[in-house]
Amino acid sequence: MSAAIRKFAPKAIVFDLDGTLVDSAPEIRSALNAAVDGIGLAPFPLSEVQGFVGGGAAVALRRALASRNREIDDTAFKATLAAFYEVYAEVSQKGNGLYPGVMETLAALKDRAVPLGLCTNKAAPITDIALEALGIRRFFSAVVGARDDLPRKPAPDMLLAVLASLDARPEEALLIGDSRSDVGSARAAGCPVIAVSYGYPHGPVGELGADLVIDRMPDLLLHLELTVKSP
Repeated sequence: MSAAIRKFAPKAIVFDLDGTLVDSAPEIRSALNAAVDGIGLAPFPLSEVQGFVGGGAAVALRRALASRNREIDDTAFKATLAAFYEVYAEVSQKGNGLYPGVMETLAALKDRAVPLGLCTNKAAPITDIALEALGIRRFFSAVVGARDDLPRKPAPDMLLAVLASLDARPEEALLIGDSRSDVGSARAAGCPVIAVSYGYPHGPVGELGADLVIDRMPDLLLHLELTVKSP
């Protein structure tokens, strides 16, 4: 392994949320189990729910149903998804689950010249609730959560929307994520990407194809060449 530390000099940094900044699986588990109780499914253990995270609530619910070989009609699916959102909006207000070092890293980046954005497949309204509860909304100049007019990651559209708001070109930016969807979105947009090793990669993180893998969020600072803001 080379002793050289790879450096990035981005004009904007965009973060994923679930599995990157916050360990949301416990809250997703609470909401999912409450929702599927209405259709007679037994609760899912946390280890199983971690495998459902990454594509948004509808994808998580479909993965959960498939894991139990359960099929429901569209009406029942929509009702179950609505029940999930109702509980998840409530538990998201608790502000739990920031990974170690995230708050400190975001605070350090705030003192630098690079603007920060957030791009997540989590529904936009719940994203807003979660960011405020976690106390990190103030760090981001642009936030894009899942909405009907934008294809979700791994499509590049959400990332490109964030970068447009930050007035940054993809090749001059940097995405930080934990999953194949994040890396795929970055690649489709033409944006460098760093993966964290501790999230929900759904496979070996080294096989995601990221430019770099870090084990702790504070390690990001070791790989950045940033300009300190003048007082």
